[in-house]
Amino acid sequence: MGSPSLRRRGRASTRARARTRAVMAAAAVPLVAIAFTTAAAPVSAEPPTLPEVTPEYLKEGAALPIDYKDGNYIVQLASDPIATHEATAPAEGETIDFEASAVEEYRSTLAEEREAVINEYDVDATAAYDTVLNGFAANLTAAEAEELAASDDVAAVIPETIYQPTAAVDTSSFLGLSGGNGSWEDEFGGPKDAGEGVIVGVLDTGVWPENPALAPLSEPRPDQDVIDAKWNGECVAGVDEDPANNVECNNKLIGARYFDTWGYAEDGFASPRDQDGHGTHTATTAAGNYKTKVEIDGEKVGTFSGMAPAARVAAYKVCWGGCPGADLVAGIEAAVNDGVDVINFSIGSTGTPEFIDSVSLAFFNAAAAGVFVAASAGNDGPTSTVDHQEPWVTTVGASTHDQTFRTEVEFGREEIPAAAAVGEAKWYVKNAVDAAYDGTDPAAASRCDAGTLDPAKTEDFAIICERGNLFSANADQVAAAGGVALIVRDQYERGAATTVTSQAVPVVHVNYEDGLALAEWVDSKSNPRIEVETSEQDYQNAPSMAAFSSNGPALAAEQNLLKPDITAPGVEILAGITPFNHAGNDFATNQGTSMSSPHIAGLAALLKSAHPEWSPMAVKSAIMTTAYQTDQNGDPIQRGGADATPFDFGAGHVDGQAMFDPGLVYESNPTEWIQYICGTPEAGKVQSYCDALGSIDPSQLNYPSITVAELTGSYQVTRTVTNVSEKKSSYKAEITAPAGFSVTSDVTKFTLKPGESATYTLTITRTDAAFDEWAFGDVTWVEKKGTKTVHEVRSPIVVKPVQLAAADEATFTGASGSATLTGTSGFDGSLGASVSGLVASEVKTASLSDPDSSTFPSDAPVENSHAVSYEFTTPEDAALVRFSTFDADHPAGTDLDLFVYTKAADGALTLVGSSASGGSNETVSLPGGYTFVVFVDEWAGPSPLEAKLHAWVVPGADEGNLVVDPAEQSVAMGDDYSVGLTWSGLAEGQRFLGTVNYSADGAAIDSTIVGITT
Repeated sequence: MGSPSLRRRGRASTRARARTRAVMAAAAVPLVAIAFTTAAAPVSAEPPTLPEVTPEYLKEGAALPIDYKDGNYIVQLASDPIATHEATAPAEGETIDFEASAVEEYRSTLAEEREAVINEYDVDATAAYDTVLNGFAANLTAAEAEELAASDDVAAVIPETIYQPTAAVDTSSFLGLSGGNGSWEDEFGGPKDAGEGVIVGVLDTGVWPENPALAPLSEPRPDQDVIDAKWNGECVAGVDEDPANNVECNNKLIGARYFDTWGYAEDGFASPRDQDGHGTHTATTAAGNYKTKVEIDGEKVGTFSGMAPAARVAAYKVCWGGCPGADLVAGIEAAVNDGVDVINFSIGSTGTPEFIDSVSLAFFNAAAAGVFVAASAGNDGPTSTVDHQEPWVTTVGASTHDQTFRTEVEFGREEIPAAAAVGEAKWYVKNAVDAAYDGTDPAAASRCDAGTLDPAKTEDFAIICERGNLFSANADQVAAAGGVALIVRDQYERGAATTVTSQAVPVVHVNYEDGLALAEWVDSKSNPRIEVETSEQDYQNAPSMAAFSSNGPALAAEQNLLKPDITAPGVEILAGITPFNHAGNDFATNQGTSMSSPHIAGLAALLKSAHPEWSPMAVKSAIMTTAYQTDQNGDPIQRGGADATPFDFGAGHVDGQAMFDPGLVYESNPTEWIQYICGTPEAGKVQSYCDALGSIDPSQLNYPSITVAELTGSYQVTRTVTNVSEKKSSYKAEITAPAGFSVTSDVTKFTLKPGESATYTLTITRTDAAFDEWAFGDVTWVEKKGTKTVHEVRSPIVVKPVQLAAADEATFTGASGSATLTGTSGFDGSLGASVSGLVASEVKTASLSDPDSSTFPSDAPVENSHAVSYEFTTPEDAALVRFSTFDADHPAGTDLDLFVYTKAADGALTLVGSSASGGSNETVSLPGGYTFVVFVDEWAGPSPLEAKLHAWVVPGADEGNLVVDPAEQSVAMGDDYSVGLTWSGLAEGQRFLGTVNYSADGAAIDSTIVGITT
C-alpha cells in the first residue's frame, strides 16, 4: 500500500536482534535462535483437529496469569470446527461438502454448544464462527473473560488484534500469460476461458462493483454448472443511508459481504462498497476481465487484464482503516463456507517470532479445507520483518516488471523526465513550504506532513513535496486541502525517478537534481505554471526487487522456514480503483506487496482451473519450484545494486508458464503442520495436539525450500517429492552447495510413475563457512529426454553455521528459583558461561490521549497528546539496553508503538529502532554507549491512557542475583550442553533482565537474554 515507511503496520519483533529495524554498527548484541531438537511422531491417519490457541497465560505452569481487561475478545470453544472435525473434514485434494448431512448436523451441534456457552455466561456475541474456527467474538468485561477462560468448554479467550492493509501496466505478457504462446492460450485455449470454474475470494477494503474490470462476463458461461455446484455465497447489498453506496453483483462479481463486528463502519459505507480503493485494486489484479479499456485523466492508455480473466470474484470487506481480527476470522469463515478456491490477503500480519493467532489458525483450516491462500510479505524492507510466516500460506514479495510510465515536466525553458501515469495537464504550482500554515516547521511543511497544508494557500495548485511520507498520504493531504496535483521530489540523490502511483490527485515523481531545479525555479517566479505531457509507456529490464519489499530471515520457527516464498510484480501495478477518491478514474497504478500478492492469487486460480485436483500445497510447490532467479538480461535479480538472495525473493520470481507443468511437487498436510508448530517455541499454544501428534524440527517440514538456521557441524534434511505429470519420469539430482558447505544426497536418481513419490535426505556439512553468516545454494531434480531438459524442480537451500545453538531468550517467574538452559555446540573445546545483570526495569508513566491511528512522523518526531518521549544516557560497557511496553500494563484494545532514536551532541535525532505491532507488546533492544530518545505513541486505545514504558540498562557486570553452573564445561561439535540457573533476592512486583554470556575457549560467541518477572 504505497511506498515503504516506518508507519504503523501491525508488526514488530520480540527478538532483540530483529526488533532493531536499523541495526547499529557498534557492539551488536550477539543473539541466536533456540535450537529445538524433537523427535518426529508417526503421522496420524485420522484428520487432525484444529490447533486452538492456548495463550501463554493459560498454559500449565504458565509464567504469568492473564491480567484481563474490559475489551474485545475472540472466544475459541473446545470442539473442532467443521474444517478439521473427523466427520466433516474434506479428503485430501477435495473441499468441504457443505450440503452433506454430516456437515449440516455438526454445524447444528456446534451452534447448540455455542449458544449454551453464551447463555451460561450471559454474554453478547457479536460474531459466530464454526467452519475455520469454532467460537464467537464478544465485548467482555475482565470478569467475564476470566470466567470464560476457566471453562472446560472454552479453549482460549484471545484479545482482539488489529491488522493493516499492506499496501498497469498490464503484467500478463511479462508473466508469460498472454500472446499466442502464452499460458492463457496453451492451457485454456484463450484468455477469455483462463480461470474458468474458479472463485477468488478477496479479503480487503471491499469492492467497487461498477469497475469495468468487474463487468459481467458474456453469457452463457461454459463453467456455470461448476460454479453453481460450489458457490454457497450471496451478494449483500448493504444498508447505507445513501442507496448509491450499496452494491449489486453480477456473474463476474458473484458475491460481496461486509463484516463490522465492533461498529467501525460509522464513518464508512455500511455495505461491501470499497471506500479506499485497495480492495478493488487487488481484486481486479487477481481476476479482472480480459483487455478492459483503460483511461486515466481522460487519456486512453491501453487495456488491462487480471491474472485469471475468466475466474469469478467474491469480495469480503474486512478493513475499516484497520482490519480487526474478529472481522478477518469472520471473512475467512465466510469465504470457505461460500466455496471460494483461492483467497487473497493483502493485509499485514506481525513479522515476529509469534506466528500463531486466531487469523493464522483460520487460514490453517482454510488450507486444510482445500483453499489456497496468498498473502503479502509486507512493505517494511529491507529488514527482517517479513509477514505471514505460516507454512500453509504462500507469502509474496514485490518486484518490478518490464513496463513503466514516463512523462515530461516543462517549466520555463526546462524539460525534465518524471515518473507518472497522468494525462496532459497545466498546473499552477507551489512549493509546499509556501502552501503551509503560518508558523509551521519548515522541514515538516516541505514534506507535506499531516496537517501542514493550508487550504487557503493550496486550493487549485499543484504542490511540490519533498519525499519523506507515503506518496498516498501526501496525495491525501494535497487533495484534502484543495490541491490539484502532487509533485514528489527526492530528498537526496537516489538515481532516476521510479515511483509511479495514482492517488487522490495526480502524482508526479522527479529525482533529486531535477526536483531541486524545479523548486528553485518555482521560488523565482511570481505565478509559476508547469505543463506535463501525457504519460507514455516505456520498457525496462526486470525483475528487480522493490526496496520496500519485506524480507527474511523470517523470525518464526527460529528462522527455520524461508519466507517470503516467491516474488511477483508489485511496482507500478495498474488495476481498478475507486473513482470518488482517485480524481474520477476507474484505474490507477499502485505499488506494494499488496499488489504482488493478488498476482500469485490469480496465478493460483489458473492452476486450480487447470488442475482442480491439486491441493493448496501442490499449487504452492508448483509456483515455487519452477521460479527463476535472473532478470531479462540473464543477470542475477538485483536489490539495491546488489544480488538479491532467497531472503528477498524466496524461491525466485514466479514463472506463469513453467508452473503448469512442475513435474514434481512437495506436499504436506495439516497433521504435519501441527507437528511443525509443535517444533517451534509456540508449541505450548497447541500443547494438547503436540501431546497427541508429536513434533518435527521446522526444517523437516516437507516444504519446497530448505532452511537450517543453526547448523552445528552437520545436519540432515529429508524431503519427499510426488510425480504430478502424466508420464513415468526419471530424475537426477543437481546440487549447488552453499559456499563453505558440502551437500550430499542419499538418493541421486529415481524413476516415478504418475502419482508415485520418492524420499531423499540431504546431508549438509560445514567446511569453512564463516560462523553466523547465511549461505545459499539449491538442489534441483532434473528430468531429461536425450539432451532436452523436460523438468527442473528447484529448491533453495539456506543455511547458517553457528558455534553455539543457544536460546535467544528465556523467561521465568518468581523472586527466587532455578531453571536450565540447553543448546548444541558447534565447536570442540571449552564452553564458558557468565552473567550480566540482573537489573529491574525503570518504569516511566505518562498520560496519553486522543489517539488517531495516524502515521508516526518517524523522521521528525514530536511530542503531542498521544506521544511522549524519554531520554536515556547509557554506558558503553552495557551488555544490553532494552525498551518495552506490555499489554498486561494497559487496557484491552490499547495499541502502543515504540520509536527509538540516538541523540547527537547537536541534538539531532537518528532513528535506530522501532516496534509497531498490533497491541502493546513492543520491544526494541540495542547496545549501550549512546544517548537514546524513546517515543511512546498511542496508535489506538482509551483516552486518557496511563502508558507505561519499561527501560533496562543491563550492566556488563554480574549483579550477584543470578548464578550459572557450570561456569565452564568441555563440549564437542554437535553435542548438547546444559547450563543451570539459580536466582534469588529479587524484589517483588518487578521485571528483571540480564544475559547469560557464552564463550568458546575464552572468546565471546553468544548470549541468552534472561527475563524474570516477580
